[in-house]
Amino acid sequence: MSDVRSGDRGISRIKARARVLIAVPALVAAIGGGSVALSQPASAAPSADGALAAISKCESGGNPSVVNSIGAGGLFQFLPGTWHGVGGSGLPQNASASEQWMRARMLYAQQGTSPWYASKHCWAGKA
Repeated sequence: MSDVRSGDRGISRIKARARVLIAVPALVAAIGGGSVALSQPASAAPSADGALAAISKCESGGNPSVVNSIGAGGLFQFLPGTWHGVGGSGLPQNASASEQWMRARMLYAQQGTSPWYASKHCWAGKA
């Protein structure tokens, strides 16, 4: 009979541990502690528009119709394939400045500043 009782106590301990494993994370999440390690303040990364403004000054000098020697064009010096990849049609240097900004925001949302890495020496710290 003692074997039955010790078996029952083992099951009771397992159930108690399971309740703790469920209750503690739920309590932490409910009081907001679960998100502290996962989130960062908004100021930890530059805003898209701030970064893109600095990038456009370096890439094109603010000229929306400029084209470089390898065929990248517009404010953000989009290569035609990249331009089309974010939904642009035609050539970026022929699009309005507002459309170029819209497409640059899309690219920034997808890849951050990595598409403009070559000019980072110019815009880093200004974003």
